[in-house]
Amino acid sequence: MLTVLLQVLEIGLLGFFLSLILASAVHKLKNPGRFRQALVAYELLPPPLALSTAKFVPGIEIGVVLAALLSYALGSPALTSVLFLLLFATYAVFLGYAAVMNKSLSDCGCSLNNTSAHVSPSKLVVRNLVLMSLVALFYAASASYGNSIAVWSTGLVFSLILFITYSSIDGLLENQALLKNLRVRHD
Repeated sequence: MLTVLLQVLEIGLLGFFLSLILASAVHKLKNPGRFRQALVAYELLPPPLALSTAKFVPGIEIGVVLAALLSYALGSPALTSVLFLLLFATYAVFLGYAAVMNKSLSDCGCSLNNTSAHVSPSKLVVRNLVLMSLVALFYAASASYGNSIAVWSTGLVFSLILFITYSSIDGLLENQALLKNLRVRHD
């Protein structure tokens, strides 16, 4: 029973990470100008370098998705975990810098929604730390099992539940930021 639960957890987390990273890349590709502005607003890089770097980030995310799929298919969940961990850790560093510099980001480039809500970088750092913890859980749950159709189906449903939960929390954080902005304007 525990083995099946770990298999479902592994597949569910894999599907969640892949869909989350892919959705993030699509968000950046749908509105590249907005993402370029957001990356310049981080002030981590000189504006010309930030503008050129912004062009590559969605491609890197799609590359991580493809490399993670390939490494997982080839039986290397460790490499898959490292890819996810590196991506989330990189984001956490950027967001951590924005938090230390007390910046309010109008778009982190990771939202599943198109909103103009200013997001607290510290909340996004916490989110990325949680995602990195989930990567560790994915790695701990991974093993070379012969997964059945039932396990894969249950894992994919679990992945969908995780994605919907993440999207809901993302929307709640954005709504909270919008409400805070309305209160400031009203007062």
